Amino acid sequence: MGSQYPKAIGSFEDANDRISWISGYETEVEVEAAARQIVEYFGLRSFVFSALFRSGERENYRYLVGCELEWCFLYDQNKWYAIDPFIDYALNNTSPVLASDIPLNTPGQERLMAEAAEHGFRSGIVVPAHSRSAIRIGILYLGTSEGPERARESFHKHRSLMRAFALEMLEWWDAKLRESGLDALDLDELDVDLLTKAQEHATAEEAARELGITLSRVRARYERITTKLGVENKRNAVEKAVALGLIKGA
Repeated sequence: MGSQYPKAIGSFEDANDRISWISGYETEVEVEAAARQIVEYFGLRSFVFSALFRSGERENYRYLVGCELEWCFLYDQNKWYAIDPFIDYALNNTSPVLASDIPLNTPGQERLMAEAAEHGFRSGIVVPAHSRSAIRIGILYLGTSEGPERARESFHKHRSLMRAFALEMLEWWDAKLRESGLDALDLDELDVDLLTKAQEHATAEEAARELGITLSRVRARYERITTKLGVENKRNAVEKAVALGLIKGA
């Protein structure tokens, strides 16, 4: 998908099309540019999309931002991701919500939101996005420097599009991490197909027949896959592949 598109979104249908194009973009620059236009269509000005990936006890975040860079610096410097009430909400809920409806329970959270208000997020909307596996969760935060009336109006008018937008953003990150993960582990699409067959509890003989390859090649590939993933057997290989986003969770 190329990065050339009209300068403004003029209708619900146009916005819906623009959201569906996200999956075809190759770079973060393209996605950010498209996201800015979508957010402007919502009548808002700023956004941050956080993708949370869990692997064992570790959590990793990826961000796509369309806001003041100073805000991103402050957020990271103060490690506010550890107390962010919007992350807590997204971990346990799937429905979009006005940011003002999420309670602040600590002085640290109150300070976080006071600083956010000074950097383009005076009011806003939190949109969770969940993949089929709980390993990957997205949090879209849409904001404006205007008062809560603006956010409320946008929320009621564009709620369904916001959900689609957040999910497309999460799926885009999923795809990019899958590509980088396969490259880093020196795995290819046949390996993915075999992992999927193992996830479906297919025997080596069934996998060979369904994929149109020899049984000896299937067995050699499974041995290679477990070695690359650093696990002992196919079952563990499937579990790790799901955790890394190489295949979808069952």
